[in-house]
Amino acid sequence: MAKVLLVDDEPNIRWTMSEILNRQGHETLTASDFESAHAVLQNTNIDVAVIDVVLPGRNGVELLKELRGRDEYIPVLMMTGQPEVSLIPEILRAGACDFMPKPVLKEALLNGVSRALETRQLIEEKRRLEQEIKRHAVQLETLVEERTGELAEAHRSLNLVLDSSTEYGIVATDPAGHFNLFNRGAELIFRCRQEDVLGRAARELFVEWGGDAAAFQGWDGRAAAAGHHRVEGTLYRSDGTEFYGVVTTTVIRGPGDRVVGYLGIVKDLTTRRLSEAALKQMQEKLATNERIAALGRVAAQVAHEVKNPLAGLRLYALHLRSKIAARSASTETSLVDKIVDTIDHLSETVERILDFARPIGLDRHRIDLNRLVEDALHMLQPQIDANHVTVKLDLWKNGAVGMLDEPSIRSALLNLILNAIQSMPGGGGLGIVTLSQSGSLHFTVTDSGCGIDEVRLDSLFEPFNTTKSRGLGLGLPYARKVIEEHGGKITVESSQSRGTSIAVILPAEESANRCDRELQSLSSTTSRA
Repeated sequence: MAKVLLVDDEPNIRWTMSEILNRQGHETLTASDFESAHAVLQNTNIDVAVIDVVLPGRNGVELLKELRGRDEYIPVLMMTGQPEVSLIPEILRAGACDFMPKPVLKEALLNGVSRALETRQLIEEKRRLEQEIKRHAVQLETLVEERTGELAEAHRSLNLVLDSSTEYGIVATDPAGHFNLFNRGAELIFRCRQEDVLGRAARELFVEWGGDAAAFQGWDGRAAAAGHHRVEGTLYRSDGTEFYGVVTTTVIRGPGDRVVGYLGIVKDLTTRRLSEAALKQMQEKLATNERIAALGRVAAQVAHEVKNPLAGLRLYALHLRSKIAARSASTETSLVDKIVDTIDHLSETVERILDFARPIGLDRHRIDLNRLVEDALHMLQPQIDANHVTVKLDLWKNGAVGMLDEPSIRSALLNLILNAIQSMPGGGGLGIVTLSQSGSLHFTVTDSGCGIDEVRLDSLFEPFNTTKSRGLGLGLPYARKVIEEHGGKITVESSQSRGTSIAVILPAEESANRCDRELQSLSSTTSRA
């Protein structure tokens, strides 16, 4: 049942129309003019209004405007017995939903009210839906903001995780190979900024930085075929420098197994390779030292067994010479002297073997390498003169000072210089250079002698390896042993008929003690293993 406001100044019309509406089941409220209708509207909520255009005082159009100004929509049917054409546009603009001429027929009235109620329901439903849509829109905006915040936080967290991985370079490209991710680790490895890389083609950058396009060719294709691809080798930084690294490429797939990009993990292996090479070199050095030590122990044992009998033989020979000398037999005395000389030579050989086998106890002091070179040359001057050797010295002008064990280094220098002199029996040039640079002492001996073939060069530092008729082959092994005990390094370059160059590098003052600790630590670690 709807409440209908009926406004007309003619009582009969009000009563008739009211009865029609009441019988139809509506509740009819009547008014004769603007004021009485306004009073009804103040106290009652109505659903439909039927208003006569012509009313005493203020007309029906003004009442229509009053109704249209309310928050709640009320459909209005306007009626008149003598319609004024000039009022029709104003009535329509004011928002009347229908217009009925008088006399108003029953069917017209009921149909008009029925359509007005339907219009009211449609408009109310429209308003309800608008409010519902607005409420849902607010909820959706709130959810979108929350989700956007969550995604932004997740993105920030992901970036923090990616950037915290400075040991690995994490990069990503689109299907065309253009960078869309370049983390902090990649910046450090490739020495470039993220903003200078994003959007650039990985292949173009690889070539621009110094790489070969053929080496890059097909990485993404092989990754797409197998799901991932790993390549290890020489890579390039943005400044053109090389480094040894590994790149593992994985395909990024989206819905429907579609390739949406490629993820690359880059690892710089340069430091690890250098460490592995240094460790391998030190292990080889330790193994060589252990082999030489074992050989030295055997030789020392043999020498020890020979030493005492030789001392006895020398004593017997001297006693025999005193006996023969008493009888003035010069021939026999000369023969005994040769026996004594031979025994002395054998004793000297035994002593040298024992010296090589004994561990070297370093007693480091501040020693000028230049002085040791000059002392060695002074001691070897007779051999230099006998072999007609010309010496050229190039000693570091400020002194090559380091923490060295003077006796052992002097012996090593003597062996190296003597070997160079003996390689030039027909004369030649001997060059000696010292240098103090970057925390290291450098010592180089160069000769213009016969040189060393490749076969002998590989076994040059092996004990008892010699081509001399009276040599033991312990000079160079002993020199290397002394140099390595000091934490240094010795290298040889030689070719037949072009001479030989032996280079020695010794740690200077600040690094000598550290070298001792590293060698002791490596020896201890290898022994435990």
